[in-house]
Amino acid sequence: MFNIVCYTEELSADIQSFFRKVFRENKRVVDFSNKDIDIINLSNEYMNEGCFWCAIDDNKKIVGTIALRPKENFYELRRFFVLKKYHNKGIGQKLLNSLIDFCMIKKIYIIKAATMEDGTSIHHILTKNGFKLTKRYSNSTADIFYKLKIDSMYIYHYELTKLKESFLHSLILNPTENIPMYKKEYRTDFFEGLYVSDRFKDVNDRVIFAGRNDYIRFFETIKEEWKTRLKAYDVDLKTLSGLNAHLVLFLCIVKNSNIVMLLPEECGGHFATTKILESFNVNVIHMIPDNNNKSVNVEKTIELIEEKHPNFIFVDRSEGLVYEDFSWLKKYNDIYKIFDASQYLVQILTGHYVNPFDMGFDMIVSTLHKNYPGPQKGIIAVKERSDIWNDYLLNAKTYISNTHPMAIAKSLMPLLSSREFIEYSELTIECVKKLEELLLNNNLPVIKRDTANPSTLHIWILCNTKEESYKYYLKLEQLHILTNYRLLPYNLGYGLRIGMSAAVRMGLRPCHIKELAAIMTEAYYDEISNKLIKKAEKLINKIIITGELSDKL
Repeated sequence: MFNIVCYTEELSADIQSFFRKVFRENKRVVDFSNKDIDIINLSNEYMNEGCFWCAIDDNKKIVGTIALRPKENFYELRRFFVLKKYHNKGIGQKLLNSLIDFCMIKKIYIIKAATMEDGTSIHHILTKNGFKLTKRYSNSTADIFYKLKIDSMYIYHYELTKLKESFLHSLILNPTENIPMYKKEYRTDFFEGLYVSDRFKDVNDRVIFAGRNDYIRFFETIKEEWKTRLKAYDVDLKTLSGLNAHLVLFLCIVKNSNIVMLLPEECGGHFATTKILESFNVNVIHMIPDNNNKSVNVEKTIELIEEKHPNFIFVDRSEGLVYEDFSWLKKYNDIYKIFDASQYLVQILTGHYVNPFDMGFDMIVSTLHKNYPGPQKGIIAVKERSDIWNDYLLNAKTYISNTHPMAIAKSLMPLLSSREFIEYSELTIECVKKLEELLLNNNLPVIKRDTANPSTLHIWILCNTKEESYKYYLKLEQLHILTNYRLLPYNLGYGLRIGMSAAVRMGLRPCHIKELAAIMTEAYYDEISNKLIKKAEKLINKIIITGELSDKL
């Protein structure tokens, strides 16, 4: 592991020692009394308006440096060296990234650099990072001069490249994210930006855009397929995902005098729903939690329903250890019941979990990018026609103008690859089960489930204290294993929430789980070492290669 640190006086002797060594490697002679005097006067030369960075290894040894200082109308990159033993390990890029990040923060727009003709490594890294050859700008003994212009286009490309590199070397175990499952041959990007309604228009409409009826007809076929798959009377794909969908839905169907019962945050419900509804002057009541059994207290909740007679019951189980059975709500035919399936949609579609319609719910809402590997889009499905559904369709026209056609076109793609989709669902369930089992065997503080109901795709890890949970979360992040730190339901406290949906899409398979569990276990019990970082990097690369191979099959 290599850390990039800014110069401090304590590093002076080590830096001088480093330059003696690196100059010898490059067949140069260091002269601290003349041409290299800046190295023994780093504070004045670099630290007033520029900076000097060192790359330090696990043994606190300096293995690379880079510096930046102001000149007349630009800044100069200086002292860019890495010991030969450490070439091709990404250290030079990390040093240069530190310098460029500094320039962007300080709004430094022009950097120049001078180097020798025989410096193959530095030529490669500078040109790779956008430096262009320029004319001589000093009396330096250097042969070749470079210039980098940090403009808006450069910043955009630079930041995008960094994000892509990080993404390609990370394993996503965050249960609220997923990797889309799209067939490359079905391009839909030409849809983006088009203004498309969700229905056919005629002479009586105020605004009509030409050439859109064919798109609307295509969307109707997509909706028909969704209706079949969800066993729904009707579906709507106008809303965006998440809280946007909830907000629009409630705007369309609830009234000031209504009473809405919610699954509370304490039971794994969404933290924002109460506030959204209360902003409409709706009377919000909550299901009663049973913290001991980590579930809803059915008896007490039924008592509350029969006392308050709510107009709506909304179950947004945004997280949970089991796929809880809510079929006890069936008998309330006069209450409109809504289930948010965002964390369970794949398993509902493949039959691994019970369809909420079969539990007595009247409406299913879901995002298409969390458990389901699709676009950031929302779907609403209803079991049968009703006045509430008519209200939604009528009022949604006020709040949603454009249907976001590219996302609708992409929404069905995962389902069309039936074999791969079912395999994805089964692999995800298997990987969750295997990882949970191994982590428990390794004595990690995994919260155990009630096995009476099907297990969800969530694993909860709860350390002794909030601080320990956060530290473990940061350790895994350092290994590029990305989890979700949060307040867990049922008054458990702060812990980690782990999911497999995105990881399986990336290439995670049951054969990788033993190694993943071993890395997570070592990170829990020990400090992060360079050796463990390399283990994690090797595993993640192996997983991603598996995913790339799967996509080509």
